[in-house]
Amino acid sequence: MTNLSLLHRGIRKVRRFRSVARMGSGVAQWITAAGWLLLLTFGLDWLTQMDSVERIVLLAIEAFVLVWLFKKYLLPALRVRESLIGLAAQIEMHQDVHSDLVAALQFNDTVADQFGSEELRARVVEDTARLSSGIDYLFGFSRPELWKNLVRGTATVLVVAAVALYVPDYFNIFLQRLTLQEHSYPTNTVILSLDTVETNAVVGRPVTFVVRVDTDKVVPEAGILKIFGENDAESELALLPGGAPGEFTVTLPRVIDEFEVSALVGDDESARQKINILKVPRIELTMNAEIPQYAVESFNVKSTGGRIQSVLAGSNVSPSLTSSKPLKVATIQLGEESFELKQEGDRWVMPVDDHPLIGVESTTKYQISVTDTDGISPDRPITGILQVRPDQNPRIAAATVINLVLSKAAPRIKFRAIDDFGIDRIAADITITRVGMDTSEDTITKRINESDSHAKLVDDTVPIDLAEYDLEIGDTVLVTLQVTDYRGQQEGITIASDPIEFTVTSRANFLAAMRDIDSETDEKLDQIIKAQLGVGDRQ
Repeated sequence: MTNLSLLHRGIRKVRRFRSVARMGSGVAQWITAAGWLLLLTFGLDWLTQMDSVERIVLLAIEAFVLVWLFKKYLLPALRVRESLIGLAAQIEMHQDVHSDLVAALQFNDTVADQFGSEELRARVVEDTARLSSGIDYLFGFSRPELWKNLVRGTATVLVVAAVALYVPDYFNIFLQRLTLQEHSYPTNTVILSLDTVETNAVVGRPVTFVVRVDTDKVVPEAGILKIFGENDAESELALLPGGAPGEFTVTLPRVIDEFEVSALVGDDESARQKINILKVPRIELTMNAEIPQYAVESFNVKSTGGRIQSVLAGSNVSPSLTSSKPLKVATIQLGEESFELKQEGDRWVMPVDDHPLIGVESTTKYQISVTDTDGISPDRPITGILQVRPDQNPRIAAATVINLVLSKAAPRIKFRAIDDFGIDRIAADITITRVGMDTSEDTITKRINESDSHAKLVDDTVPIDLAEYDLEIGDTVLVTLQVTDYRGQQEGITIASDPIEFTVTSRANFLAAMRDIDSETDEKLDQIIKAQLGVGDRQ
């Protein structure tokens, strides 16, 4: 058989060309569509300043379109597998060679079973071999369509390149935004920062926003602060020039809930910033008072909401506080002294056992200041006054019916002693001055009343027996009653009554004085005693 290698090479050339043409056309069409999608995305993003979510949605749509274009133009080209016989038939049609090419390929196939005249088959193969060198194998195989698609693709690439070269800054930002980076397109005005003066935004407090723009660019006269609240409810505040060039400020008088802000100055708008609102620590102060044991049943501690307003002198007061937020530091100032509280569990307590409120004796002002871990302090420190009520001194008053006595008599003294928490004891100091003597004898003290009940009021009459002192007419006896209050383990305070002076006289003089005493004498003594102690029976 004659060699048909030229025919085989020609047909394979056609197959390669058609494969390249299909792939080239598909790629060119895909590039054309992708390029214009890129330019369309660039234009939309530039004009609308899409946020990240919008860009993600648009990119997802474009990815779907590109996959669809790939399936439409490229995937079919990859799947096509053309046979030599089929291509030979198409060449016959284009070259008007009838069926000789197909027949020669079939007759020259040594593997396939052959039929008919061998001489005829050989003659067809020889004629085809002679013709194969003069055939234009590529004639009629869609060259214009290939070139048209290539021109379109190339033009699209050139347009994209021209746009990138004409606005390189914008196009570079666009490429970065395609990767979902938060970059903004160049503007005449450039916002450098959007900050708050305060370190933290705190519930109920004002927040001042400061917007700084590049002074080398266009600096407008004012701007707008956009505030986005719940459900994207939007409000605006005017940004006015601040103290420095290129600075704009505005104050939001009071913040309640979290919100987002962005600044619009000139043709530039900053990205949204979320403003987190922090709460002020809520402080609960407790002041525990340990009242002296002797006064526990009688003294009522006055307090409001855990804050003691009044305690008895000598009490031990222990302040402690809790907070609705973790605290960084807590201090208490007591008068002129300041103490930094220490944390024990969820409470803050005094750092030392010996402080001015232990055994407190005088009214004390206090002030508590705290700072939480966010650096936030209450609007005002906690202040108060701890009123300290002193243990009042006991009081005693005494009176007698007559100051003239006989030498062997036992004159009776009526007295009344009172104390706010109880009386420990009552004694009488007796001082005798002899007639004709310039100085008095030593004072004699006699216990006249003592009780474990520690009554707050003792109203009694006590006789003073003068027989044991060997008195003579003209001698004087000075009697002073002393009351000592009860203060537990501490020594009580002793207070003396006004002294009562008795003068020793004769029997005749005594009887004469007794005639002036009427039946109302005892009532008058009570009035005298009350007058000495104060109005009424106030204790």
